[in-house]
Amino acid sequence: MKRTLLFALSITTLVAVIFLFSCSKINMATELGRNVLPPIDNVHTFDTTIDVVTTNGQFALDADTFRTGVAFYQMMGNIGNDPLFGKTNAQLYLQLSPTGYPFKNVPGKLYLDSVILVLKHSFTYGDTLTPQNIQVSEIAQSADFRADSSYQLSQTFPTAGVLGSVMVTPRNLADSFQVINYPDTASTAHEIRIRLDNSFGQRLLSYDSAGASAPYHNDSTFRTYFKGFAIQSTGGNGLMAIEPTTSSPDASGSQTRLLVYYRYDDPGTAGKIDTSYASITLGSSDAVASAIQRDYSGSPAEAAVADPSPAQMLFIQSTPGTYASVQIPGLKGFPNSVIHLAELQMESVYDPSDTVFSPPSDLFLDAYDSTLMSYKLMPYCFPVTSQISSDGLSYVYSISGVNGFYSVPSSGSNQTYYYTKDPAGNTVKQWRFNLTPYVQKLVNGIVPLYNMRLYAPAYTALRIGDVDGPYAQITQRLSFPVSATGQQIYVPAWGRVRLGGGDHPSQRMKLRIVYSKL
Repeated sequence: MKRTLLFALSITTLVAVIFLFSCSKINMATELGRNVLPPIDNVHTFDTTIDVVTTNGQFALDADTFRTGVAFYQMMGNIGNDPLFGKTNAQLYLQLSPTGYPFKNVPGKLYLDSVILVLKHSFTYGDTLTPQNIQVSEIAQSADFRADSSYQLSQTFPTAGVLGSVMVTPRNLADSFQVINYPDTASTAHEIRIRLDNSFGQRLLSYDSAGASAPYHNDSTFRTYFKGFAIQSTGGNGLMAIEPTTSSPDASGSQTRLLVYYRYDDPGTAGKIDTSYASITLGSSDAVASAIQRDYSGSPAEAAVADPSPAQMLFIQSTPGTYASVQIPGLKGFPNSVIHLAELQMESVYDPSDTVFSPPSDLFLDAYDSTLMSYKLMPYCFPVTSQISSDGLSYVYSISGVNGFYSVPSSGSNQTYYYTKDPAGNTVKQWRFNLTPYVQKLVNGIVPLYNMRLYAPAYTALRIGDVDGPYAQITQRLSFPVSATGQQIYVPAWGRVRLGGGDHPSQRMKLRIVYSKL
C-alpha cells in the first residue's frame, strides 16, 4: 500500500513538473506573462506564423487632422540631417497679450533697460549637442492668426521683420542659472531667453491705455497693434519642445513669457527713479500654433514611399509623417478555431542614428473599412468606458486603456515594446500588437478581413471597429493616445523608426497565431 502511494505521488509530481515546464516554456516564448497558453502539441493546438504584405506611404499635409493647442507642447527647431528621414523644420507662432496696462507709470516716464522673450523648454528630440540659432520675428498684422481657430501643422503666417535672435545648445538648457526679477533673485533652468531689439521695447513702453482703441485698453486691442511672435531655428539637428503655458510655475516663475525690464519715475516721490519689470504671459485669448515641414529629398524614406511594391523596410515617422499599409491575406479562409493568441510582431532594423533619433513612444494600428471608406479602431481590441455628459442626456465614451492592445513586458507597464537582439547582436525594439479578439471574430465569420495601417499619431480619433456586442452602436469617435500610455502626449514630430517589413530577409513582420482546432 505504501509503495503504491509513493508510486502514485511520483507520477503526479512528474506530470505536474512536465505541465509546469510546458507552460513555462510557452510563456517564455511569448513573454506575455499574464496570458497562459495551452501546450503546443501539434495535434490539437498549433503555433504558426502567417506572412504579411507591407508597403510604405506618406500622409498628405492637407489631410492631416492634427491641430495644435495651447495645452500641448509646441515643437520648435531644425533637423538638418536625419540619415534615414531627411530634414524637419518646426516653427512656433505665439501671442502674449497683457490684459491691462502692465507698467507702473505712464508713457514718457518709463525708461527701458531690456526686453526678453522667455520660452519654457521641456525636452529636446534629436541631437542636443549641435547649436541652433533661434530667430524671433514679428507676425505681420495682415496674418489671420487668432485664438478662436486651430491650425494644421502645414499652416504658416507672414512675418514683418526680425526682433532678435540667440544661439543655444539644447543640452545646456538643463543647466541652472540666476535671474533677477526685481527685487528678487532666483535660480531657474530649461529656459530659452532671447533678448529682443530695444526699439521693440520702446514701442511697448510708448503704448497707452487711454481710450477704447488704445493698445493697452485690453488684450484684443493690443493684438491690433502687435499680432505676435514667429520663432524659427536655423542650423542644429534637433527639435525643442516648448510649453506655451504652465499651470504651476516653479519658485522662479519659470514659464513662457515676455519680460520688460525698465525704470520709472516714482509717482509718489519727485526725482526718484525705481526699477521694475513687467511679465506678460499667455492669456486665454492668445493663439499658439506650430508649423512643421518635412523634407525627405534624397533620403531612404523618400525612396521607400515612392516604391509601390511590397517593402523589406518600413519607414514610420510621427505626425506629420509616414505610415505603412499592412495586409494579411493568409487569414482569409483560416479555419474556424479557438484563437489563443494572434500577435502582429515587428521589430526595428538597426541604424547608428537610432541613438539620436529615437522611435515614437507609441505605434498604432487601425483598420480600413471599405464600406465606410474610413479607418476605425481594430475591432474588439479596446475596452471602452462611458460617463454621463454635462447635459445629463447622453453619454461620452472613451478608451479606458490600451495595454491589452499591446503585448507589454510586464503588467501595468506604460512601455509598449520589448528589447531584443537582431541577427548582428544589436539591441533593437520589438512591438507586438495583440489582435486575438479580432482574429477570433474573423475566423468565426462575424467580422471581415481588413487592411490595416501602421503609424505614429500625435493624436487620432476613430470610430469603434466592433460590428456586434455592446460597443457596436457607438458612433462617437474615440481618441488615441490615451493619457496612461506614451511618455509624451499630443506631441507632433517626436519619434521615427525603421521596421522590418513583410519581405525583410531576417527581421520580417509576421502574424503569430496559437490556435486549437474545433
